[in-house]
Amino acid sequence: MSATGLDPTPFLPLSNLSFHILLALGDTPAHGYAIGKEIERRSDGRLNPTTGGLYQALKRLVEDGLVEHAPEQDSRSSDSRRKYFRLTALGRRVATLEARRLNELVSVARERKLFGDSA
Repeated sequence: MSATGLDPTPFLPLSNLSFHILLALGDTPAHGYAIGKEIERRSDGRLNPTTGGLYQALKRLVEDGLVEHAPEQDSRSSDSRRKYFRLTALGRRVATLEARRLNELVSVARERKLFGDSA
């Protein structure tokens, strides 16, 4: 079965780092350093993945079929050491479901007055 036909639900819930990586790749392919910087920026510095941790997570996401190498981006780079990654169709579906899952939790927190000004 192709990765596009796989059921995305077994991948949920995602780890915090994995979800941030998928978010960083949502718009466009990026290389590892740029992904790490985007995660750090988006989390206001609360998440600053180590190089080893980031590349280990990327490797696992590639093995799971959620992310793939983007060799056409590699060839456009002025730095041959940079390896670019992009979301797969499965990765996009998993990220979408994870975002919905988290949104549902936030909705419950709002209902229970555990979110925003009510907290």
